[in-house]
Amino acid sequence: MAPKRTSSTGAERPSKVAKKHDVSACKDIAAALELAEKKDVPASVISLLGDAIKHCLPTYKEDRHDFQNNILDMVAKTLGASDSALVADVAAAEATVNSGDEEKAKRSAAVAETEAAFTAAQGEHKAKQALKTEKSETLKATVEPLKLAQAAQKSGDADAEALEKEKASLEAALTELLVPMKETGGNARQLSKLSKQLSAIEMESSLLEAMQFALLQKPEKRGSFDGVIIENLETQAAAKKAAMEAKLQEAAPAREERAAVVKAAQDAHDAAKEANETAVTEQKAAKDAEAAAKAAAADAKDAANSLGLELETAALQLDAARKALEEFRSGPKAIFQELLERTAPQPEPEEVPAAEETPSAVPTASA
Repeated sequence: MAPKRTSSTGAERPSKVAKKHDVSACKDIAAALELAEKKDVPASVISLLGDAIKHCLPTYKEDRHDFQNNILDMVAKTLGASDSALVADVAAAEATVNSGDEEKAKRSAAVAETEAAFTAAQGEHKAKQALKTEKSETLKATVEPLKLAQAAQKSGDADAEALEKEKASLEAALTELLVPMKETGGNARQLSKLSKQLSAIEMESSLLEAMQFALLQKPEKRGSFDGVIIENLETQAAAKKAAMEAKLQEAAPAREERAAVVKAAQDAHDAAKEANETAVTEQKAAKDAEAAAKAAAADAKDAANSLGLELETAALQLDAARKALEEFRSGPKAIFQELLERTAPQPEPEEVPAAEETPSAVPTASA
């Protein structure tokens, strides 16, 4: 390697590393890199480059290592992203300022539209409220007819229902008590229960007394008289059952008619109840829609009224964005470019001593 050249006066080549004021410039450039986050440059990358600048940029161009040049290339690209972010801010602010007339017309149209929607919602709510009142009155009108029909059914069916209970009691007595006692003989508890149930349907008391001895005995120990008693008991019970069935059949048409009246009243009540519930739901929805339309109309008015202030703010933001872009380009970006291309100053040339002047010949008289 050729030795470094030195002047004859002993002056050395300037240092490869710039002066301390470059540290402040590097900090400003690192801060400017953070603007690139708006262009999706990761914060970790920005931090890494910001820390590396002070190890690369103060070194003169011809003395930088390839690694330093690579880092500075990335810094330059990142500063370009920062520049693009500031340009985008200016463009957005200009768009807002320039669209003032269009935005005013848009917001005025929104006011008219939301006010019309609010008026329509008020009318709809009023109509649904009237419908709700109507359906409520209809529902109330179905309550009394239903009660009357149910009361008439209850009183008209009372005798038939009592007869049905007697018939059921008789059938149970025959199936659960008389038949088993006839086939195998019974005990005192069974006999008492049978006697009580048969007495309730007005069976002959003499027959009830006579059956006690016959039914307590086993079938093989019964005499012919016992068989006659049991047979008469069964015959009379069957006659009672047939009479009950005849009366129930006779009462059936009237019962069916009363049941039909109750069903019709119940159906009318249920339908009115369902219609009322639907009307209540629709009225609530209409009320909520009216409230939402009112809020929307108020918001539209507020937006229209605030447009002037928004445009003033946008104008200030535009001035600020332009100023920020100008300061960025004339500050960190320009300083970076200057330091990026900076080379070491050349040594001052050596001073050459002035040659002593030779005195000229004295002119002769003839000359």
